[in-house]
Amino acid sequence: MKLLISAFSCAPHRGSEIGVGWNWSIEAHRLGHQVCVLVCPAHRDAIAAAVRADAALKEIRWAFPELAYWPVEQGKEPKRSRPYNVLWQRAALRAARALQREVGFDVVHHLTWGGVRAPTFLGSLGPPLIIGPIGGGETSPRSLRDGFRLKGRILESIRDLSNLTIRINPLVRGGLANAAAIFVKTPDTLRLMNGTLKKKTGVFLELGIRQAEIGSPRTPHQTPPRLLYAGRLLYWKGVHIAIQAFSKILITIPSARLTIVGSGPEEIKLKSDVIARNLDSNVDFLPWLSQDELFRLYDTHDLLLFPSLHDSSGGVVLEALCHGMPVVCLDLGGPKEIVTPKSGVIIKIDGLNTAQLASRMADEICKLLASPATLATLSAGAIARAHNFLLPVRVAQFYCEAKQFIEERRGSRADWAAQSLADASRWRSSCDRRIT
Repeated sequence: MKLLISAFSCAPHRGSEIGVGWNWSIEAHRLGHQVCVLVCPAHRDAIAAAVRADAALKEIRWAFPELAYWPVEQGKEPKRSRPYNVLWQRAALRAARALQREVGFDVVHHLTWGGVRAPTFLGSLGPPLIIGPIGGGETSPRSLRDGFRLKGRILESIRDLSNLTIRINPLVRGGLANAAAIFVKTPDTLRLMNGTLKKKTGVFLELGIRQAEIGSPRTPHQTPPRLLYAGRLLYWKGVHIAIQAFSKILITIPSARLTIVGSGPEEIKLKSDVIARNLDSNVDFLPWLSQDELFRLYDTHDLLLFPSLHDSSGGVVLEALCHGMPVVCLDLGGPKEIVTPKSGVIIKIDGLNTAQLASRMADEICKLLASPATLATLSAGAIARAHNFLLPVRVAQFYCEAKQFIEERRGSRADWAAQSLADASRWRSSCDRRIT
């Protein structure tokens, strides 16, 4: 089919949402669709380099709607990205109208940003609009907000209010109303939909990896045990909980080490907390690393700690599983949908406050580190779980489910039936598989 993808965040060799935009766009092309992608102009150079290196990518049509009055720096998404994104969506609609007159798309897909509070205006273009997978309906438990500073508690309250009013938000309600199909990343975001919105909404995690990225199970590393956190240093990422838990782990395992990779507004506070707890000789802070450098850290650490309080998915979680690295996360948001009891440990919240949760996490981690056999079993389970997120199957499954929504809610379209994939048998088999 002729597919227009709106991927504001989209670039090669990147993780998180930027990687999602790139990987899905590329895979849609590989599955046989005629693809055109709208991308923020900040990623023009990176995409141009990738296209020069891979002739097959020249078959994708890349468009970079610009805001003449708001220049951007290559390789970096704009400062004050939210207002920029709203204005860019208007520019994207103008570009899409011109492309629609030329190409005549069968389907439009708003992919990134994949947030429930991120707007799209492409529902007015004409072809059926697919939105998602989107997240953002997750929320931090009130019992765990005792670990936030005042600013964090205020921001969480504002976020809660924003989610409660999502259906009357003038920026996003039009896109949701005009969509033929909506996909959300977790049941938490599904709960924000009601009435006609809920009827056309499915749950689907956007993460996917290629077979070549999946490693092999591994045996536990020798002492000292090494724990890893990787991600932005934001108040809701739960790194403060990991540090509290680690201070308790050291009572039992004094040689243990914790590596924290990333940067963000909480960095100074977290480093101060480490010093105040006399942990600085056991904790290493590293700045942002390239994907290859981060992958090497996965291979030299025993466990990934990911105590995020409201992540919609968690690309770093899937990356760790691909490296046979068990994950310790909370029973919140996307991570608990990715990690299974056979591939890691999901810590139950149960109304605990921050100190109580840190103690529970420390206990669970100490049990794991005391049992090499359990770590080895979880490593094998991590590799097995990663195979449930193979990108070609995930993307084919997504568009198959979207097709069903469109046919059910808007009536069957001959265009869908007329446009087959290059490998029809692969399409049918992927539709029969439910990836969980």
